[in-house]
Amino acid sequence: MRLTGSPHAVAIGFAVGVMSAWTPFFGFHIAIALAAAFLLRGSLVAATLGTAFSNPLTIPLILPLTWQIGHRMLDRAPDSGATAAALVRQLEGLHVTELWHPLFEPLTLGALPPAIVSGLCCYLATFVGIRKYRAARAVRFAARRAAARPVDKGSRV
Repeated sequence: MRLTGSPHAVAIGFAVGVMSAWTPFFGFHIAIALAAAFLLRGSLVAATLGTAFSNPLTIPLILPLTWQIGHRMLDRAPDSGATAAALVRQLEGLHVTELWHPLFEPLTLGALPPAIVSGLCCYLATFVGIRKYRAARAVRFAARRAAARPVDKGSRV
């Protein structure tokens, strides 16, 4: 709330940070968020803070959700009985460049819808929240200044 910059800049920075957290590119979320915030003239600090959406508590929710959405968007039927161990065995022996189709394609494509929805929600909530916070803060400061002024007891002649 106390970040400098316009409410729009802070909100857009936070939103792109949250959006980048949906991607399967772990270790690059901050770099993605910073690049997007820079291009959109958003707050770089807010973008970095937004990437905290991807954390050990949310990753177990993000990955299966994006996996399912990605497979549906690609019109593929994901193996409903697949476990993490089965997926690792399937991916063993593949070169990094061969991981796009079976792994990163559905995760990346599946991240788009929830990233867009959460980005819009975060932008709106942050923008409105910052404007309300700053307006209330200005009222508090004005009240303090008014209370601190000495009272004029009339003119002395």
